[in-house]
Order: sequence, then structure tokens, then C-alpha cells
Amino acid sequence: MSFEKKRPVELIFLGSGGPFTLPQFFCRCEVCNAARKNPSQCRTRASVAIIGEEVTLIDAGPDLEMQLERENIHRVDNIFITHWHYDHIAGLGSVGYPQAMYGWNPIDIYVPKNLATHFDNELAFLKERLVLHPIVPSDVAELSDAEWEVVKTEHTMNSVGFIINSEKKVAYLVDTALPPNDTTLRIRDADLLIVDAMLDSIDTEWRHFTVQEAIEYCKSTGIPDCILTHLSCHRWENQRWLAGLSHSQRLDLERDNPGIRFAYDGMRVQI
Repeated sequence: MSFEKKRPVELIFLGSGGPFTLPQFFCRCEVCNAARKNPSQCRTRASVAIIGEEVTLIDAGPDLEMQLERENIHRVDNIFITHWHYDHIAGLGSVGYPQAMYGWNPIDIYVPKNLATHFDNELAFLKERLVLHPIVPSDVAELSDAEWEVVKTEHTMNSVGFIINSEKKVAYLVDTALPPNDTTLRIRDADLLIVDAMLDSIDTEWRHFTVQEAIEYCKSTGIPDCILTHLSCHRWENQRWLAGLSHSQRLDLERDNPGIRFAYDGMRVQI
């Protein structure tokens, strides 16, 4: 599907962090201390906004209100949910009040089908302020700025990612470990891949890519532009949470791996 644009469409990384903010309140490692000294290295929970004729979010974490204020975003039209974990859905409640107070149209929420009952159980007060769209892999939603295709990820039983077909084809696979083959085939001609790279290293199974695994996967797809997000900036070894790569080490990885970039809060990409 081809979109005749009335205005450029921009993807904004509202947050680029893992399940905890960086710095983490309980951690005094060198990576967290560096972020305390340099706000440009701070990270909030991972989500993005697609800004065009409408404002469309992927995920709504607990930092959502601060992220929207920081980016001067004053309306939300659509929200796509990847999975039902706290760092991806805890901000949903905050969009209901401005929708009611300022008379926005009901917000369209696209959520994996088997998770839709969470709105009845946990967010019933929002039901009149949104339109719920249960989704499954292979579904396609046509919005004003892009066509959205749902694909499966390997994080939870019901987790999904999205292929956004606008002027560019963008694949957003956050959270995930190695995706199913069907998903990899669907994204092979994408212009931009955005993928989870939560842990810098890990000695057990967390259903996330490590940074090196994400880099290897990106290279295997042949996609020319890949951005790593959902970054904890820590590693997990022997049941301990330890400092991960420094900021300078990440810059070295970008230099040594052309086409690979690390996301940061507020990063903007034209799509």
C-alpha cells in the first residue's frame, strides 16, 4: 500500500531503556553513576511515537506522561501494545483523563487478542474512552499515516511486533529473543529494523536479545539500518545485576558495525 503524505512522518523514541530507568535508583554501578552525571545518558522505558497526521504510540510505559511532555506531544490517537508487561502498559491509565477532559476522539488501542480481557479486569474505567481492537499475527490495520502488520515475537506466548509500511518499511520487534522464521521472512525487505537488545550479556534465559545477539541478528537480515533499543545497560551474571557497556564502548560498537545504532531518548527518524 502506498501513502500519499500530507506531512512527513517521524518516529520518535520516547524511551530507549529496559524495564528499569537508567540510572536505576537501587544501583550504584559505574554505568548508573555516569548517567547521574550526564543526563544525555539517562533512559526511560522503551516506547516510540509515530507522528504524522495522527499520533500513534507503540506501548505506554510508566514514564509516558513525562515522555509526551518532553517531546511536546499533546494528543494521542492510537496505541499499539506489544505485550502485557509493566514497563510496556503501566502508562495506559494516564491517557484516559485528558481524553475525557479535552474531548479527544476515543483512542484506538490495538492489543494482542488473548490479552484484551486485561482492560475489563484492570482498566475498566478506560472502556468508554477507547476503542479496543484485538489483534493476532498477520492482521493488518490501515491508519492515515501507515499500514500496520502484526507479526509474532518470541518474548511471551502472546507478544507481537509490528511492520509499519509508510514511505519506508519499518520493523519494530521489542521485546523479543530470536523471532520466528515467519517474522524474519516478513521483515527481510525492511528499510529499518528496531530490535530489543536488553542485556549486555547474560548467563541464563530471559527471552531477550543480548547486544551481541541483536547485532548478529540484524546483520543476518541484511536490513541496512538497524537501531537497538530496550537497553538496560547492565549484564546478568551469577544471579547478580552488574554494570554493562559504557557509553564510549557503545560508540565503539557503532563504529565497528556500520548500519547498527543505539537508540537514545528523544532520537528521531524520518519514516
